Amino acid sequence: MNSKTALKLLKELVAAETYETIMDNLAGTTVYFPFKTEYTDLEERNLCIKDDFYSGNYEIAELAQKYGLSISRIYKIIQSK
Repeated sequence: MNSKTALKLLKELVAAETYETIMDNLAGTTVYFPFKTEYTDLEERNLCIKDDFYSGNYEIAELAQKYGLSISRIYKIIQSK
């Protein structure tokens, strides 16, 4: 979804006053909303990804789909210390 469409949707989802407050406070900022919000702690999520990978039960593409991440991001997480 492009930014213009995302802002239009945000405006439809929240009250006008809330939308204005968001715009005032975050103007010029890029905000990323995670695809899956099950994991709010990135360290915990990354440990789960590593556990799943090293269990041998998942391929990289399956992990990417399961966690809502790109394949390259999964590789980076697995390779990190």
